[in-house]
Amino acid sequence: MTSEKPSLPETIKAVRAFVAGQEPGTALPSETELADALGSSRALVNKAVAHLMAEGVLIRRGKKALVQPIPVILRQVPTRYTAAFREAQGARGAFDAEVRQHGLQPRWTTEPGQENAPEKVARLLGIEAGTQVAIRAREMFANDVPVQVAITYIPTDVAASAGVTEIDSGTGGIISRMGETDNRQASVTETIQVRVPTEREQEQLRLPGDARVYELTHAAQTAEGRCVEVTVHVMPVHLWDLSYTWDLS
Repeated sequence: MTSEKPSLPETIKAVRAFVAGQEPGTALPSETELADALGSSRALVNKAVAHLMAEGVLIRRGKKALVQPIPVILRQVPTRYTAAFREAQGARGAFDAEVRQHGLQPRWTTEPGQENAPEKVARLLGIEAGTQVAIRAREMFANDVPVQVAITYIPTDVAASAGVTEIDSGTGGIISRMGETDNRQASVTETIQVRVPTEREQEQLRLPGDARVYELTHAAQTAEGRCVEVTVHVMPVHLWDLSYTWDLS
């Protein structure tokens, strides 16, 4: 008489417990080896691994499943937008500073250029849809793990006056550069949605199709009320905690 194999929920629980005992970045045994160790079947272990990948507990590296190699990153507003934070130790902006704060090594690629503003962006910037604006498209990494993609849209006159049309925007990033002009940012509005990643985002962020991402739309205004920056951030939900603090007075 053979013993009954565990169910899928039981297998997920067992694989999760196994993963919890491993160091970040550790490669899991093969699914066959893991099934033998847990008294389950390879098919159930395969489904359990896929489930934990969708949660971000595991990642895929080639043919191997690895324990998520980095901790969750805290994105703390308004702290991340203060000059003291953005410019700490020569940081190139808020992302650079917050990743270093977690003991991780930040890296990013930036592609500056020009593009016609999408309808949502144009509405926030107060311009007609299709108006040409300066853009900064970025892919962002922590310890070489892709953690965010973002596109920043800036009115062309603002980008030119702030000198943010090149790859390197200097210490403190574009907010600091705008602060040196008449287009100093004074207030921020952020709108957050959760959705599945597009095929392109799956490729960029190394995500399975059933993962979830935050789409965080950031709009910054001057004291006079002009919107001078819109950035659309796409961030895996399992890699980011979003924290907001404000003074009720």
